[in-house]
Amino acid sequence: MERIEIENLAVQIRAARLEDAGIITRHRYPGEMGEHLAVYEDWLPTVFIGGVYLGWLAQSDGRVIGGAGLLLINWQPSRTDPHPLRGRVVNVFVEPDFRGRGVARSLMQTALAEARRLGLSTLNLGTSEQGRPLYASLGFQAAATEMWLKIKTEHGLSGDSPASNRIP
Repeated sequence: MERIEIENLAVQIRAARLEDAGIITRHRYPGEMGEHLAVYEDWLPTVFIGGVYLGWLAQSDGRVIGGAGLLLINWQPSRTDPHPLRGRVVNVFVEPDFRGRGVARSLMQTALAEARRLGLSTLNLGTSEQGRPLYASLGFQAAATEMWLKIKTEHGLSGDSPASNRIP
């Protein structure tokens, strides 16, 4: 567990564990209700055990105040990146009372250090307008080269994306 001082706030950053699945789910879907929360929480142990999801939680006075995750994605090597894994930063969340104090930056620095340790050379993430300045300050750049397609399955549309055109 890493102990740091952030703007007069004692914070410990620790590795997330299987029993943190409920907290991580709430970070991913803050304030939401619905069956998608149970689906996500049930999915988390499978990726923890498989080493596909790495996560960190920030605590202050024993209370979890934020978190971040890194999904390891098996990816094809390319001309510009021969590494077969890429990372997707997910679930970056800080409780509202603790925002703007460097907690998210510390969590991101922890995730980036682990990505470097693993030899990952490509990371991506989805962001809100609120998070964009933090990610840009860490070196992330916007990319306009991705497109989404929502495929209708017997269970309805699969996944969530910013796509506005949906297949009937």
